[in-house]
Amino acid sequence: MAEQWRTGRTGRDGGDRPVTRGDRPVSARVGYTGFDAAHGFPAAYAHGLARGLGDRLGATLVVSQPEAWAIVESRFGTAPRALLMTSGLDQATLDAQARSAPEGVTVVGVGGGTAMDVAKWISWRRDLPLVQLPTLASVDACFTRMSALRDGERVRYDGDAVPDEVLVDYEILAAAPPALLSAGIGDVLSCLTALADWRLAVGKGIDPAWDDDGARASERYVQALADAAPEIAARSEAGIRSLMELHREIGWRCHDLGHARFEEGSEHFFAYCFEAVTGRTIMHGELVVLGVLTMTALTGLGHERARSIVDAAGTRSTLSALGVSWSEVEATLRALPAFARDGGYWYSYAHELTIGSSELETVRRALGG
Repeated sequence: MAEQWRTGRTGRDGGDRPVTRGDRPVSARVGYTGFDAAHGFPAAYAHGLARGLGDRLGATLVVSQPEAWAIVESRFGTAPRALLMTSGLDQATLDAQARSAPEGVTVVGVGGGTAMDVAKWISWRRDLPLVQLPTLASVDACFTRMSALRDGERVRYDGDAVPDEVLVDYEILAAAPPALLSAGIGDVLSCLTALADWRLAVGKGIDPAWDDDGARASERYVQALADAAPEIAARSEAGIRSLMELHREIGWRCHDLGHARFEEGSEHFFAYCFEAVTGRTIMHGELVVLGVLTMTALTGLGHERARSIVDAAGTRSTLSALGVSWSEVEATLRALPAFARDGGYWYSYAHELTIGSSELETVRRALGG
């Protein structure tokens, strides 16, 4: 497992792969705020970044989903040379889509995590320029280099695509339903549980590559999220920018360390197991938040802090609000230890769980109705 961990095959890092593009921002529009790419992908924050994007880029392949493209199409300008609506994240499907991509285009991911991951895969496989235009802040896929592939019930990260630009358009993100913004805390709040998992594994001599800077950064990210939570709940520009910058910084930190150990752990494994057990999913960020609240309740490590951040950000977390039944949570918890071990995921509290009536009651009380 340690060798897997260092090569990044089980985590969404890509740190062992060279950066091939995107070492500096490309001017998007007059008046946008550019960022030094030293700590993340080139990103721009402004109103109206989607407007005329097709005119500026020329020939494009847009990778999207119907709901996202409906929001952006009227703003985009010159119609894309090709439009791909995502269907699946298995490698065979992604490879077929990459082979069918036209030559000489810029790949533009428009939407959420699935669109971002497919766009990255096509860009990587075909060595095409990549621009990411997220329409929601509930996932961090626009700031990670690897794509989340589905191998049956298992999530596997592979590929290496560095976007030339990530365009954070306040008009689009602020217009999304509130849950699509507040769910974005999941991939930051996960640092709370992932860091505890990392400490556990290092203490057992399973993961030797502890990094003090990475651990301290993980703690800073959680505190920064707590500080930004009221603005996230208010859906202000400051809240949007703070959340997206945390995603960008965490993505860079994964690449710098060569792993995602500090921000992906038992809470994500809970989410993946939920999808495998139930055959369905809910919004990724909310599912990860559910995993954080569940695992902190079981371990007694940071639950009150996690709950306070979730509530301050206005993130939905009760089972009724999420449309999740208690029977689904219970089935996920009973399956989780074997799922984590058999899936080859790095060592975490999920591997050690013993689920009995008292543990189930603890989680039920923590999650509410």
